[in-house]
Amino acid sequence: MEPAMKAKTDYDFAHLVDLQRVGAKTGGKQWILFRRGIILAAAVACAALGVSILTTTQGNLAQALVYFLLAVVLGGMFCFFHHYSAWRIKKKIGKQKVPDEFAFDDYGVDITRGDQSVRYPYSDCDTLLETELAFYLFHQGGKGLVISKSQIEGGTPDDLRALLEDKCQVKTRWVGRNKM
Repeated sequence: MEPAMKAKTDYDFAHLVDLQRVGAKTGGKQWILFRRGIILAAAVACAALGVSILTTTQGNLAQALVYFLLAVVLGGMFCFFHHYSAWRIKKKIGKQKVPDEFAFDDYGVDITRGDQSVRYPYSDCDTLLETELAFYLFHQGGKGLVISKSQIEGGTPDDLRALLEDKCQVKTRWVGRNKM
């Protein structure tokens, strides 16, 4: 029997940023806040060192500018934390990342990555999230699937949402940037 719908996720940079945003909203809030707090504290410390160097009687302008520049870089990392995290992941996986392919049938999702395949029963799903770019299916263990909306075959994102809500018996929760 041919599956009703198929999808694919390439894990491009936009999807990795989206994944970082969703993870920050749902799972590791304390860890993300801690990491961002360290970055912000380091930025403030660098700026304070720059001011301190400038205000001393023998202040070195070049040294102060280095600290100010470092404070600006750290401030950018704080403000664009999800982009920075996605960039780190993209750099780490490089060209080794193989897309995930999904086939949806009556009892579950067949996931294929390269030559490996696994089945994800709908009954394992306890959380269904949606953003502008993807659907996120999580099970009790915290692991989940990222299904790109732009690469759905055999239906629309609305069709896939309806199928997943029906089969998983879970209501989709919007965690995207804009209200639907």
